[in-house]
Amino acid sequence: VARASRRARDARSSDGAFDCAHWPRCAGCVDVDAPLRPEAEARARAYFASLDARAGETGETRETHETYRGRATRWRVKAKLAARAHEGETRLGLFARGSHALEPIDDASGCAVSAIAVERAMALVREVCASMDVKGYDETTGNGELRYAQIVAQTRTAGQWDAAKDEDARAAISLVWNARKMTPRAMAVCEEIARRGGDFVHGTWVNAQDARNNVIFNNDGWHHATGERETHSYTPNGTKVFYLPGSFMQANAEAYGELLKRMPRHVPKNARVVEMYAGVGAIGFSLLTNDALGVKSLRCVESSSAVAEAWERTRGELPEDLRGRASLQVEKAERIAVESTKDCDVLIVDPPRKGLDAKLRAVLTDVDGLSDDLQTLLYVSCGFESFMRDSDELLASGVWQIRHHESFVFFPGTNHIEIFAVFSRTPY
Repeated sequence: VARASRRARDARSSDGAFDCAHWPRCAGCVDVDAPLRPEAEARARAYFASLDARAGETGETRETHETYRGRATRWRVKAKLAARAHEGETRLGLFARGSHALEPIDDASGCAVSAIAVERAMALVREVCASMDVKGYDETTGNGELRYAQIVAQTRTAGQWDAAKDEDARAAISLVWNARKMTPRAMAVCEEIARRGGDFVHGTWVNAQDARNNVIFNNDGWHHATGERETHSYTPNGTKVFYLPGSFMQANAEAYGELLKRMPRHVPKNARVVEMYAGVGAIGFSLLTNDALGVKSLRCVESSSAVAEAWERTRGELPEDLRGRASLQVEKAERIAVESTKDCDVLIVDPPRKGLDAKLRAVLTDVDGLSDDLQTLLYVSCGFESFMRDSDELLASGVWQIRHHESFVFFPGTNHIEIFAVFSRTPY
């Protein structure tokens, strides 16, 4: 398979402006002129400035809000792409703005924000679809075979967490197949992808999904086809963290790696750590394997049992001493909110966009009932509105004070900002 175009897309300014052949039709980006300066960042700065102003009135320390921007192009290492019939063949792309008409991005013009391995995998899937006459999904009739393709770039370089920087990166490819169960036809397509891609293809999966709705994956429809079962990323100190195709994984490995590098500054030594909404435990494992911290214990709490296989493999490859310090509890956060704040010095929360569950907020703001063990709260937010609500409640309770805050641009070109905030117990 010929490699997708690697023409340089150098930023024209500190705002990260870039050219894209699919702009403005493609809905993937909302701004290519200042992709590293989302409007949400200004709102975040205003919010934290108001908190700092209030802190100044009470004599607390004020700090400047910083934003990590990273690069504007070639950052996406994980992509979910629609597969639809387009001008007589099955193509991969994103939906055009305001519609479900496909904007193909699997040609030589490529996608400005996708890693090279993602573009190369798109070209490979398109080639196999053409050779095997794979029919793209038709939303109107419910007919067709291939609904979506998920591509994850997998670095070959030990310790390199950003696969987008690895020109020899491989790709894990998952096909969302329009069927109730795994079929010989889907397996044959995966085998042909693996054959043509050779060593470039890390592994292939099929997700059987025949529901007539807009839900991409069927959580019960995963079937491993060829190659490796899991992909992996690296923590900043070089520890592998494993993922299955249905696992949540940050698409911007560079920015996420920078977040993981900065978090240990706010973790006391010899701490007992609990990570809620843990997913496969990437944050927790990055702290546990940081020798300078000497983390005593790590408890990961996650509501989905689907993470267990990947989590156990990550734990299983740790040195024996560290393996004994890590545990996984599959349960919803609100059901064990009280339990999780006991025998815990540092609590990490990385909730979905809706923010913290009401029960967990109630426990964290209970002046009389919250365990004295818990002294530090690390909050990673992907939903700014819910973060403001949670932060306001935490601070209004008098139990917590905010000690640090910064933003990360995880999705350049979109109006999205990731917040990392550190809360500490208010001294009495």
